[in-house]
Amino acid sequence: MRLNALLTVMSLLLLAASRAPAGGRIEFEARDFDASNLRVSLTGHDYADGPSCIWNAGELPNYAEYEIDFPVSGEYALSILYAAQQARPVQIRLDDKTVHTGLAGTTGSWQTRSARWEPQCTLKIEKGWHALALFRDDCMPHICGIRLETPVAFPQGWQLKRLTDQQRAERARRAARRMRIRDQAASIEAIDTAAVRRAIDDMERSFPGRYDAASHRAAVERFERERPALLKAVADGAGDCAQAVEALLGGVRAALLANPLLDGDRLLVVRRSFPGQLARSAVSGDAGFVPHNYENHTSMRRGNWDNEIAVLSNLRGPSERVESGQLFKPAGGAILRDVCLDFDGGRMLFSSIDSRGRWAVFEIRADGSGLKQLSPTDFPDLDFFDACYLPDGRVVLCSTAAYQGLPCLDGNGQVANLFLLDPPAGTIRQLTFDQDNDNDPVILNDGQVSYQRWEYSDIPHYFSRRRFAMNPDGTGQTALYGSNSWFPTAYRFARPVPDHPSRLIGVISGHHDFGDCGRLALIDPSLAGAYPFRYRPTSKEWGVEGQAIALTPDVLPSGQTGFLQLIPGWGKPVAGTVCDAIVGHVYRKQHPALATHPWPLSSKYFLASMKPTPHSLWGIYLVDVFDNATLIAEVEGAGLFEPQPFAPRQRPPVIPDRVQPAARTAAVHVADVYAGPGLRGVPRGTVKALRVFSYHFGYNARAGFPAIGTQAGWDVKRILGTAVVEADGSAYFEIPANTPVSLQPLDDEGRAVQLMRSWLTGMPGEHVSCVGCHEKRGESLPLRKTLASRRLAQPLAPWFGPARPFAFAAEVYPVLEKYCIGCHNGKGMVGPRSKPSFANPQVAYDMLHPYVHRPGVESDMALLTPMEYHASTSRLIQMLEKGHHGRTLADLDRQARQRLYCWIDLNVPRNGRWTPPKFQDRDQRQRRIELARRFASINDDPEGECRAAEEAFADRGQLAFVPPRPQKPIPPDGLEIKGFPFSPAEAARMQQSAALRERTIDLGEGVKMELVRVPAGCFVMGSLDGPPDERPRAAVTIDKGFWMGVTEVTNAQYARFDPQHDTRYVDMHYMDRVTPGYIANHPDQPVARVSWDEAAAFCRWLARRAGQKASLPTEAQWEWAARAGSDTQFHFGAMDADFSPHANLADQSLRWFRMGYNGPSVLQVRYPYPPDNNFPLRDERLRDKWHVVDYVGQCKPNAWGLKDTVGNVSEWTASAYRVYPYADDGRNDPASRERRTARGGSWADRPADAGSSVRRAYQPWQKVHDVGFRVIMGD
Repeated sequence: MRLNALLTVMSLLLLAASRAPAGGRIEFEARDFDASNLRVSLTGHDYADGPSCIWNAGELPNYAEYEIDFPVSGEYALSILYAAQQARPVQIRLDDKTVHTGLAGTTGSWQTRSARWEPQCTLKIEKGWHALALFRDDCMPHICGIRLETPVAFPQGWQLKRLTDQQRAERARRAARRMRIRDQAASIEAIDTAAVRRAIDDMERSFPGRYDAASHRAAVERFERERPALLKAVADGAGDCAQAVEALLGGVRAALLANPLLDGDRLLVVRRSFPGQLARSAVSGDAGFVPHNYENHTSMRRGNWDNEIAVLSNLRGPSERVESGQLFKPAGGAILRDVCLDFDGGRMLFSSIDSRGRWAVFEIRADGSGLKQLSPTDFPDLDFFDACYLPDGRVVLCSTAAYQGLPCLDGNGQVANLFLLDPPAGTIRQLTFDQDNDNDPVILNDGQVSYQRWEYSDIPHYFSRRRFAMNPDGTGQTALYGSNSWFPTAYRFARPVPDHPSRLIGVISGHHDFGDCGRLALIDPSLAGAYPFRYRPTSKEWGVEGQAIALTPDVLPSGQTGFLQLIPGWGKPVAGTVCDAIVGHVYRKQHPALATHPWPLSSKYFLASMKPTPHSLWGIYLVDVFDNATLIAEVEGAGLFEPQPFAPRQRPPVIPDRVQPAARTAAVHVADVYAGPGLRGVPRGTVKALRVFSYHFGYNARAGFPAIGTQAGWDVKRILGTAVVEADGSAYFEIPANTPVSLQPLDDEGRAVQLMRSWLTGMPGEHVSCVGCHEKRGESLPLRKTLASRRLAQPLAPWFGPARPFAFAAEVYPVLEKYCIGCHNGKGMVGPRSKPSFANPQVAYDMLHPYVHRPGVESDMALLTPMEYHASTSRLIQMLEKGHHGRTLADLDRQARQRLYCWIDLNVPRNGRWTPPKFQDRDQRQRRIELARRFASINDDPEGECRAAEEAFADRGQLAFVPPRPQKPIPPDGLEIKGFPFSPAEAARMQQSAALRERTIDLGEGVKMELVRVPAGCFVMGSLDGPPDERPRAAVTIDKGFWMGVTEVTNAQYARFDPQHDTRYVDMHYMDRVTPGYIANHPDQPVARVSWDEAAAFCRWLARRAGQKASLPTEAQWEWAARAGSDTQFHFGAMDADFSPHANLADQSLRWFRMGYNGPSVLQVRYPYPPDNNFPLRDERLRDKWHVVDYVGQCKPNAWGLKDTVGNVSEWTASAYRVYPYADDGRNDPASRERRTARGGSWADRPADAGSSVRRAYQPWQKVHDVGFRVIMGD
């Protein structure tokens, strides 16, 4: 109450801050309009943390009009008080004429505490009544106040004339009547008689003898005959048409409400009354919903509501005659929602506010009596809400007892997990241990609990809500729908249909969008567990930065997506559109209705609370798959929500508990790590062990990735240990119970072959079974007995000590001290020849992490290809493997190497603890430990573990530096070849001596491949200036000329061989992405993420198609072609040469790689890293044509007409990666399974890391994000 009083004082001060001028002033709050379609937020409500404001209610264009009686003629200076995070210019109109476009500034926030008065224009106004209006085609800024000042004095005692409360009420009544008539007319126009007939036909088939189809078809025919004349009468304003409209609608309404599924004739609803005209504009927080779907109940206003549980009856009568009776009304204006009727209909749960002002779960009997609080009463700092009955009478509910904060808001939002409450026993136990909100629990037909789990372990957080299922005791937690899926943004209030084993009806909703409501959708997770995202770009750019964007990928049938239908949407496949604010920016533009809380009567008919248009009331509707939405009841001045039949329903089976309460571990059995798509293509025998780690999630007011590291993960990762993988790919090991755990398959060096960007949780004593890596739900275990299952589950092998959070200083810095600091102890250098400093852990982290390729904060939602972020793709490991000033990777002991690998695989964390501030006057660290012990029997203290590791690091003493082997200067090797190097002119002459210089291969469907002739010749291969793997140099002869692709193979060309391949995207940095990344799969960009094996297969396909030999070039052929007679690092010069016209390399534009929030659904503006920051690695001196992979052929060719030999993407060669000097010693044998060599460097490489002699080594089955290929052909 003190806060509200303070905000009210602030509002008054802002609206009347300065002394009145010598002339006259007219000033009023923006909410004091005479006509508007905007919603009002009073102080303390959405966005109004300062003065009240008006803002978008969902109907466009936005407008507000003010009738003002001006007391004198004169020039009036207009000023407006508003808040805006981004510019939203508004037209200012006087008497229907636009006089100015203003309100184009920004105040730094949408919250009205940031609001500022801004002068707009001067208006010449005559004495008397005038209409001042604000108009915008899109959403307005948040407008608080209006002021008009004139130097002309007002008459003595003048007061602004505004409508009285009585006049406002009368105007509201008239407006409501007009809106009702408009709604009815719109309903008449919108009725699709074909849809009505579909429903009539279905009910005739489904309910033989119970549905009079003939009479209802006659009513539809009458409707079709009379509709045109009535619509004309309404349009012409021919008297009061309300009765005629109602009569005409009545026949169609009766046909649809005669549905026998409504024979029970009693509905349980929540009725919520609103002041003024708010009932027609209320959405999100104003309607009693969460303001946005990233929030939970703790973000909602708890008091000053007028709501009740009501019973509707006489459902088939006229909507205004539907009977409504109050069943229960909370005292003191507390909010009430989440009503759950028990299966026998004898009692119900609901969420409301207890005597301490906290959310609590209550129960009443079916007659409204017997109120009691079920949730605990002895935790004054916790909230409990959103509960449902289990078949055995226990209750699953949400609670903030995990003491976690919302990561994407830096902890400024409380997180709720699911708990199991046994009211008779008075016990409560935590079931889920997730990073972010779990909500919408519901019982499936088989007795399992389904819920929405929001998680973003290094994936895009707008789009990472999944539908999960588990047994009522918390065992068997698995994804039901949405893993690795960009769509839907959210799927709220999903409920099982009663007549189908796997279908769900729910609400597709957004992120920065309408909370708790959206578009109805019917899904069947048994058909598919995700909506595949395959987008066909027409440009390398998504669109215009700063503008809203929605991406629709290939629209696929339900069998591939699981989505059966949008409602409305009969007969149309569901588009998997990726959009942050999908409701406001996509669905309401297609169909204006908002829906929430569907209740399935069958797999075809549903109850729902709906708001058909932006100016409609929230009413109860019967909705069907045939595209009919029939009003059952609405109440002027109120909203009706959460409909459900007030009757018993079938009780699902009771699933017995499997937990062993006294156990402290769970057992995990993996049948075969190679099964499933997660390790597709990885040869058996590659994986030797599993790294097992857990998460230490953030606290209230202390969470999020900035506290973890730079372009690192969202959360602290806590190493638990490793488990052995047997020869058959199986593993069987123990994990701590009630702990979110991730697994990483490791190769023989301890490097992760795949990243699990999610977690599993085992209940006490649970036996968790996995078929393989990312297997589909429902996939059965193999019949054979695995090697691992022949023994007991093994405890995890410790990873160089006890379980602890991974922190750079304690885990990685000692490696640098031992092996690196002797040479890297000075001031760091940033630039083309950067040199890191490891003088202390903080500096060392800042200078070392740029050399690591990792997923970062929000990597692509799609399942990663194996080895996507393998340590072999990081410059740090590549550099050490080649040899770095006498130090090689092999010089490091195994523990040192594994510490580096682990840091890379865990997404380069800097910090291992949060150091949380106090919250609710409590020590959060201690309070979390207390609550975890009480509700989950967990005694872990990751903060203390990390502190102990830090103290051990501080007390470590002086580590002896192990110097690298002494390096002698590299002497000249004396290699010379007559005629090499040679000039571009000579290169051209050599090429022109051939009969043909260019040729074209037709690949079909308009796709062609251009090749140029590369002549035979001799050259010196390798370099004395590069890394050790580029020497000794060798004199190499190319005996025969060959044809080589002018550019790398493009996505379009490769698609002729493999149309299913998708090069996908380049990761963006930071958070808030609204796209999968920077585009890399445009048809004219080079194909990448193809293995050497796949590149070789393409060449064999090309040879068959062209009727002549085609292959990858050997290293010698590639380097000869790339050099085109040059002996420098690049065909255009040495390392310091201006590469921008010649090659797409890591240039200055890579500094603009950060993103941030620029508005709902808005394509982010790229922001720069500081210029003295060496991240990403780049050459700050120069800027080429594009910041990531570009279309092929955009740079100048070398002397033989070859483009992009350096940069854009690296290129596979036919050669195995062996030591130099180069020789045809079997390294070009295609049957060899040695690592293969990629050449040239990519868009991600600085000049120092690219060039004609640069070599990289990857497994032949490995797909690398920036490696493609080009082909050569014989004569």
